[in-house]
Amino acid sequence: MATPEETRRVVEAYFNAWTSKKTDEAYALLAPNLHFGGPISTFETAEDFKPGLIAFASLTKSARILELLVDGNRASMLYDCELPPPAGTVRIAAFFRVEDGKIRWYETQFDTEGYRQLVAKSKRP
Repeated sequence: MATPEETRRVVEAYFNAWTSKKTDEAYALLAPNLHFGGPISTFETAEDFKPGLIAFASLTKSARILELLVDGNRASMLYDCELPPPAGTVRIAAFFRVEDGKIRWYETQFDTEGYRQLVAKSKRP
C-alpha cells in the first residue's frame, strides 16, 4: 500500500502534468488497469481513458487546487478548473487510489451542464 507521502506526490504530479498540458507525463502516472469514473464516462484501462485526458487537458485554461486530503493510498481533491465559455470555472471533486506508484482508481464529480455545452459548441462547423 502506498504511503501518504507517495500518494500525495503521485496525485500532485498527475494534476500538475495534465494541467500543464503534459499529458504524456500525466498518462505515465496511471496504472494500465486504471478504473476511471466520472459524470460523463467510465473507463477500465488507462489506454481507453487517454483520449479523454488529452481532450480535457486541451480545453483547460487553468486549474487551482483548493483542498487535497490524503489518507494512506487514498486522496481527495477539490479544485477549480477554468474552461472556455460557456463552461467557465467548474468546481471538480476528484478521488484517487494509488498502488505501486500509479493511480489505479480515479473518480470525478462536477456539474456537467457548461462542459456539455462547450463540447457541443466545439463540434459545430
